[in-house]
This record gives sequence, C-alpha cells and structure tokens, in this order.
Amino acid sequence: MFLLIMTGTRLVALLIILPFAAGEHHLTCPQTIEAAEGEDVIIQCGLDPPVNLSDHTLDVARERDDHDNYDDVYAYRNGKDHLDDQMDRYRGRTTLNHEDLIRGNVTLKISSVNLSDSGKYKVFFPDLTAPSFINVNIVSKDQANRTKRTDSSTSGPPVEVTESDHRGGSAKEESVWKIVLASVCAAAAAAAVVAGGVVLLLVKFGVIQICKKTNNFTMRYLRPPTTEEDGDPPSAAEHGLRELVVRDHTQSSPQP
Repeated sequence: MFLLIMTGTRLVALLIILPFAAGEHHLTCPQTIEAAEGEDVIIQCGLDPPVNLSDHTLDVARERDDHDNYDDVYAYRNGKDHLDDQMDRYRGRTTLNHEDLIRGNVTLKISSVNLSDSGKYKVFFPDLTAPSFINVNIVSKDQANRTKRTDSSTSGPPVEVTESDHRGGSAKEESVWKIVLASVCAAAAAAAVVAGGVVLLLVKFGVIQICKKTNNFTMRYLRPPTTEEDGDPPSAAEHGLRELVVRDHTQSSPQP
C-alpha cells in the first residue's frame, strides 16, 4: 500500500513538473506574414533562451480547411530533413537553414507562394516548447501593386521642376554676368581716371605742355635737364626744348 502511494505521488509530481519543464523555452514567431503571389515567404522564429536545435525535432504544419487537424509542411528529424509525410503542394518548395538551428533559430523558406498557400501555420519543437502559430496571407499581384501605388501616393507628392524654376535659374546666371561685366567696366573706368590724373599732374607741374594747332598737336617737354641735375654741362641739343610733334595726316590739307 505504501509503495502504491509513493508511486502515485511521483506520477503526480511528474505531471506537474513536465509542463513547466517544457515551458522553460519560448518560441517567438511573427503573428502574420503577408506576401504577393510568386514571391517567397520566409518563416523565422527564435528560441528563448537559445539552444542548439540541430538534434531536436521540428515540425511545421498547416491547418486544414476543416480546422480540425494539421498537415505536414516540413519536418526535421535526427539532424535531417524528414519529408515523407510532406503535403504534395509543398514538395520541392521548402528549404530549412540548418546553420540557423545551431544558433537556436528557425528559418524556413517557402518558394513561389500562391493564393492557396494562405492559412494558419504551426511551428513547434515537441520536446522543448509549446507550438507557435502564424497567419500567412497571400495576395494577388494586382492587389499588391495597388497597395504599393497607394503607399507611394500617400508618402508625398513628387518634386517637380517647373518653368518658373528654370526662369529663376536663368535669372541667377544673368545677374552673375551683369555683376562680372559691371566689375570689368568699373575697373576700366578706374584705370582711365588714374591715367587722366597722371597726365593732369604732369601738366600742372610743368613737366609736359600740350599745345593745339591747326590739325597738329604738339607736346613740349619743359624743364630740360640742368647742370646741377646731371652734373655735366648740357649740350646744345639738351639745352634747347625737346619737342615731340604728332601730325594728323588723315585730316584736311596743311594750311598755307
């Protein structure tokens, strides 16, 4: 009688402990995955805390239309793919990343999905965690394109270059050229003023004299060198006035 009581106690303890032991790890998966027909769907789940899942059993199943049971989409047993019971519609379309299992992650790709792939999927490790459920929603290409166009239209109007922008650019270029031309003209005018001022100073101090005659212009150099300036007696040519005569032969004939 005592042995029966002890055995019953142990069974009750195991029944209480096992659920907690299985709940030590938590499998996190996305609640919903959406894709357009023809695209690939990637189911990614992570185990917390992570452990090496290479030696564990993995099952990915899909809920039946009657919602009573699940059919195999993918199975992993003893370190290998186990596809004997896989649904025909998924044959050749499922790929498991075995390296991710080492890091405690599940990465299963379903290639070229179609509208019939929409449904509720279950991912679980029977010896580690409770199952995690994912709703996969596949939409038609037309619907996906309409959604993309709607998203792009709500993100803001595109930036357009108007004719006024072009005119503004041309006006800016024209204003730059006007500034450059004005600077060149100002520099030329300043140079002319400086040259005129030099000539006026030379006339003022008697260095040069400008005489106007009929159709002739004579510029006489005054203040010839003196003995004190040169140190030697001036010659007869130096003693006189040096005269530079510029004749305009393009005007009328000489006066008598």
